[in-house]
Amino acid sequence: MIADLHLHSNLSDGLMGLAEIADLSGRYFTPAGIADHISPYHKIKDEKSFDAYLKALSRFDFLKGGELCLGAPLSISRESLNRLDYIIGSVHALRIDSTLNLFFFDSRVRFPDIGFFTRLYTDHLVRFLNETPMHILGHPLLLPVFLQKQRADDLFTDEQIEQIVSAGVRNQVAFEISGRWQVPGEKFLREVKRQQASIAIGSDAHSPESAFNFDYPLMMMERVGLDQSALFTPQRK
Repeated sequence: MIADLHLHSNLSDGLMGLAEIADLSGRYFTPAGIADHISPYHKIKDEKSFDAYLKALSRFDFLKGGELCLGAPLSISRESLNRLDYIIGSVHALRIDSTLNLFFFDSRVRFPDIGFFTRLYTDHLVRFLNETPMHILGHPLLLPVFLQKQRADDLFTDEQIEQIVSAGVRNQVAFEISGRWQVPGEKFLREVKRQQASIAIGSDAHSPESAFNFDYPLMMMERVGLDQSALFTPQRK
């Protein structure tokens, strides 16, 4: 089943109301999965706001998801998170040490040792995949702003990509193909196919113009020979 499993509403940092997303879903004849940010940096950050979020989603025929910021502290119990149909885990920052974080969307950030960065990123991803309950790894190998003109396929070694995909397969985590960020690249997805990992499609849309944009995901699925049988399908609760 093709569905957009990565849509953001105005319940977190999106511009769309839930009714607007429901209307778009009907017009595109495509199921919608709402995966608003759940983190201390967004509106949904504790049990009370999480409960309100689920109640709002239950008024519509949505797949109920959430996007966790991997590595960030969370004040919502695992029992509560299990009420979601699915969880996306995404890397938006890397902790270098106890005093230093590399925030991906801060354009002022620079990191001179790219080799160290890719090793650190790989180690973090493998650990998150092994230790954090989630169903989908969001925008795999998304790079910080200062590196986004480069291709992750060129920066990460074959061995690093193999380690990441292996951890996903081992823990039954699907890899998102992101319409917004146009990641992961061909090399990563060929490894996904080789290991028979699962995939998910997400626009990561925050506005109606980009919702249900599957151009990149469908192009890459065709290019590497992934068909719909590889798609992760959430189970409604």
